[in-house]
Amino acid sequence: MSRTIDAIRTSLMAGAAVLIAAGAAQAQIDTALNVARQSTEAGAQAQSQIDTLADQADDAERQYIALQEQIASQRVFVQQQQVFLRSQENELTSLGRQLERVETIERDLTPMLLEMYVELERFIQADLPFQMEDRMDRLADIEEALGDPLIPPAEKYRLLLNAYEIESSYGRSLRAYTEEVDVDGVPLQAELLQIGRVALIRRVSGNLEMITKDNRDWRPVPGSMANDVQRGFRIANELTTPDVFPAPLPGPTPAQ
Repeated sequence: MSRTIDAIRTSLMAGAAVLIAAGAAQAQIDTALNVARQSTEAGAQAQSQIDTLADQADDAERQYIALQEQIASQRVFVQQQQVFLRSQENELTSLGRQLERVETIERDLTPMLLEMYVELERFIQADLPFQMEDRMDRLADIEEALGDPLIPPAEKYRLLLNAYEIESSYGRSLRAYTEEVDVDGVPLQAELLQIGRVALIRRVSGNLEMITKDNRDWRPVPGSMANDVQRGFRIANELTTPDVFPAPLPGPTPAQ
């Protein structure tokens, strides 16, 4: 009986020992698993930090590359601006020289313009007295412009050149116009025919009279020329087609 009890006690003790040993092993296993889990979590955290640092490094690299590109772009821009500034400086220098030449030209141009005006006025006074009102008004406008310091010399020259061109065209034209003339102190309406600078003919109260550059006195048109003069009036007034017609010309000057 006692042996049986001892055997049971021994078996119980052995089982308890096995349970204790098993519990200790389980505790070791749990501890190992905890350590492994903690290591895994630590590794994951480390990997996350590594990934974060890698991303930050990539961002820093991209920012560095972008900054380098901006710096290179700014250098190119600065070089372009330096070229532009040098070009502007050269242009300013050129403009300064041109202004100096303009001042010299203006200084030399003024006497020439005055001389052109005097010669034009002298020419008109010595010419056949056709359309004198228009011609004298043109001279007055030029004289006023020449005395105005606000009008640039180029504009004054243009006015004079235009007047010279108009005067030149008179010598190649056939014109008819009307104006009031003084005949023996009596104002009368007259029709005038300007044949270039060859002759000036007027018709007053049915009478035809003419002057030429070498004879400034009004005198009757020869009767043989009357029909030709009438044709000249019609051509100038565009009442008939242009055609060649004989014109009264001054006779030859006797040799001295």
